[in-house]
Amino acid sequence: MRPLRLVMSAFGPYAGEQKLNFTELGDRSFFLIHGPTGAGKTTILDAMCFALYGDSSGAQRDGRQMRSDHAAADAVTEVTFDFAVGADVYRVKRRPEQERPKKHGTGTTAVRSDATLWRRTGPVADAWEGTVLAGGWVKVRTAVENLLGFKSGQFRQVVMLPQGEFRKLLLADSKERQVILETLFHIELYRLVEERLKETALEIKKKVEKVREQRKWILQQANAEGPEELSKRLQDHALELEAVAEKAAQSRMAAKQAQERLAAGQKARELLDEQKHALAAMTELEQKAPSVEAARQDLSGARQAAGLVDAENAVLVRRGEFVAAEKTLAARNAELKQAREARETALRNWAVEKDKEAERETVAREVNRLDDLTGKAGSLARAREELTAAYRRAKALEDTYTKAKASLTAGQSVIEEKTKLRDDAANQAARAYALEAACREAEQISNKRKNLEELRRRLGSIRKTFVSAEQTCRQAENNYARAKDELSVLQKAWHSGQAAVLAGALAAGRPCPVCGSLEHPHPAGSASGVPSEEEVKARQQQLNNLELYRDKVRNKASLVATEKATVESKVTDLENELGERAGADPAALDAAAGKAKQMWDRALRAEAAAASLAGELEALKIGEKTARERLELLEKELQDAGAVCKSAQAVVRERESAIPGELRDLHALNKARQAAISRRERLEAVLEQVRKAAEVTGQELVKAETAAAEAQNAWQTARTRAQEAAELFGARLKTAGFSDMPDYTRAKRTPEQMQRLEKLIKEFDTDLGAVRDRLNRAVQRAAGLTEPDLEKMAGLLAVAEKARDEALQQDTQLRSLIKQENNWLKTIVALQNEIEALENKYSVWGRLSEAANGKNKYGLTFQRFVLGALLDDVTVAATQRLKLMSRGRYHLQRTLERARSNAAGGLELEVFDTYTGVARGVATLSGGETFLASLSLALGLADVVQSYAGGMHLDTIFVDEGFGTLDPESLDLAMRALMDLQKGGRLVGIISHVPELKDLIDARLEIGATKRGSKACFKLA
Repeated sequence: MRPLRLVMSAFGPYAGEQKLNFTELGDRSFFLIHGPTGAGKTTILDAMCFALYGDSSGAQRDGRQMRSDHAAADAVTEVTFDFAVGADVYRVKRRPEQERPKKHGTGTTAVRSDATLWRRTGPVADAWEGTVLAGGWVKVRTAVENLLGFKSGQFRQVVMLPQGEFRKLLLADSKERQVILETLFHIELYRLVEERLKETALEIKKKVEKVREQRKWILQQANAEGPEELSKRLQDHALELEAVAEKAAQSRMAAKQAQERLAAGQKARELLDEQKHALAAMTELEQKAPSVEAARQDLSGARQAAGLVDAENAVLVRRGEFVAAEKTLAARNAELKQAREARETALRNWAVEKDKEAERETVAREVNRLDDLTGKAGSLARAREELTAAYRRAKALEDTYTKAKASLTAGQSVIEEKTKLRDDAANQAARAYALEAACREAEQISNKRKNLEELRRRLGSIRKTFVSAEQTCRQAENNYARAKDELSVLQKAWHSGQAAVLAGALAAGRPCPVCGSLEHPHPAGSASGVPSEEEVKARQQQLNNLELYRDKVRNKASLVATEKATVESKVTDLENELGERAGADPAALDAAAGKAKQMWDRALRAEAAAASLAGELEALKIGEKTARERLELLEKELQDAGAVCKSAQAVVRERESAIPGELRDLHALNKARQAAISRRERLEAVLEQVRKAAEVTGQELVKAETAAAEAQNAWQTARTRAQEAAELFGARLKTAGFSDMPDYTRAKRTPEQMQRLEKLIKEFDTDLGAVRDRLNRAVQRAAGLTEPDLEKMAGLLAVAEKARDEALQQDTQLRSLIKQENNWLKTIVALQNEIEALENKYSVWGRLSEAANGKNKYGLTFQRFVLGALLDDVTVAATQRLKLMSRGRYHLQRTLERARSNAAGGLELEVFDTYTGVARGVATLSGGETFLASLSLALGLADVVQSYAGGMHLDTIFVDEGFGTLDPESLDLAMRALMDLQKGGRLVGIISHVPELKDLIDARLEIGATKRGSKACFKLA
């Protein structure tokens, strides 16, 4: 990533819009960001990091905290950053959540955060943003992470090294450093290999356990300790099966013979039983013979009687016809009598109605008179309706006129009131501009006073911490100096006592280890009081620990001192800006600002009210003119309506004089007319009704007389036919042999009874023949047979079948058991072979998985092993620069030692000190040494990443402070190492207020602070 253009608006100390064009550097690849403390040097890095990821370079502040206190209320806080990745150019714009003044009215409204990423590769006009790649706060951050290959934290560790974050890459533990290297070198493949090996080994292990469980379950089913026991049991069962099979064959033969004997006995019993049943059937039929003979005689008489049924039916029919004719004659005579009476009544009623002709003519004349009055009454009703409508319209116009007049008066009062309110609001609105200026000034003073109060409290706390840190630092210095002196004395005593130690080991006749002599006339004195080598090493380790602690408290004191100076500078700046108000009560200043805001708000509301009232007055005056014109029109319409009412009233009086008073109401008139019409219609209907009744009764009388004569003739004919039919039936009875009618009646049978008699006789004859044949056959088949003992035979068969079934059941059970045991043995052998194959496979995959997943004495996973090799390349590249910066003293190298036995290993760093020949942890370096080592590591990492990954471009690095901890010589060496980066085209930007750097670097981004905010520009020598 290489910066091209940065635009900040209302961001940090930059109140307005600040544009920085990095292309102004030209071919310069090394520049200094320089300016006083608090001017906004780090804010340049904050803006880049905020635009890319949405947080600051130090991850201490979010976008909402980056708004400039100097910015105008309507200024928008946002950052636009143009950058290049390889040959592609991109633009990202990010705007944090912030409060903005409302467009209408007073107060503020919240504006949501937003971000957009564009691609601008190729010739693109500055006004055109480019092609949108992502939109939204989180989506843009994700797109930038994919584009650059870094998350925010990793970006701050290898590209943008902010204050306090610079040494994190160097001092990170193995696990943290692994996360950084994984992201930079994209070695996910090796992690996938680890996981795949682990999954494969676990899968094989689960299969082995599963197959073992299957083998165990089968042995449990077989109730055997092992396959040998099961095989022995199978052999025993096979021998047992041979004996059982022989026994089953013998029992089957015995059962078959018993079954045959029982079948023969049952057959003999069936033949003997058949002979008995045939004799019984013959005896039963012989007993029924007399009754069957009687049935034969009944059937013969019934057949004779059946020949006379038609004659009997004829007699019955003729008798029925005579009775019906007699009844019809009586009915016709009664109807004739009723017809004569009705005829006489109808003739009397017709005569009465003919006498009412005069009454019918009077009613007709009344109907005609009322019809004539109906037309006149309709005209009167219409005239009355027109009069009512005229009165109603006049009343409505009168009400409208009254309301319009009242509305006009009310409108004139409102105009007077609104005019007064408008004049008052205009006078108050004239002061709005002055009140706005006073309000903004009061708010700025109040905010600065609050910031000053907070900084003073913070400064007090920092000063206490600084005093404590200085005391701790002095104590650590004293302890270190005292321990160093004690170690020096101890080392001298140890060196002095080494001769006595050697002399104590001399023996006569043995050579001296120093001079080789076999004689030792004057050995050195006693070695009592001489410290041991372990004591010297322990004191040396104690001194090393004290040195580490001293360097640690020095660094802490340095950080506290820097923070103290920064806060003191900010306090001084605010006190100078506030002047006398620096000692004022913050609450009083806040109250004054609030009061000024209220006065300004009232003036703004008055200004809006004056404009609104002016518009209302204009509309009200137009409405007043319209109301006057409408009132005049209503007055004329009211006069016209009065004239119409008088004319309608005259017409009503004229039409009322032509109609009687009781019939002027149209409803009453219609009621009287309808009553007259109903009376006329009723009289005419009654006359017509009696006339028709006379005519109808005459016709009915003629019909009744004719019907009575016909009924008399029919009765005579029916009586003659009935007598003739009775005489014929009596003659045929005598001819058929029946003495009288009762004799005939006893012989009669219904067709169903005759059919039953015929069926009974026929069935008897058929059964008798069949039984005779059956008896003859049964006697012949049972000849020579004796009665068998079936119960005894069945008992013998049951015993034989039980023995057979038990033998067969035992045979079946043994065969099933042998088959199951054979299957168990086959399955166990197959499972045992599968277990051996899986165990052989697991011996390979399991060992590979353990080795790849860190189960070794170094705790190294496969992925961390690869990262370790890459880290070796990084340390080699870093050591080239660290040797230069440390004048050949320090080398960076990787160590396999772990801080804890259960910690991840393989990525720990240490420094090899060529002065002492001892390797030690990077945490033991001093503040300046740590800075040089961190810078070397960052530069070496950039070189290696660039060489391994062609898609990742680490062609920019920013370093924020740290140079103040270096002595002049180390500073010069560090500058040389950074300047060497220009050879590879890498852009290097450093932030520092060290005066010497200003003279060393000819390209600078100068930051200047003012009371209205900071300004920045490039200065090139």
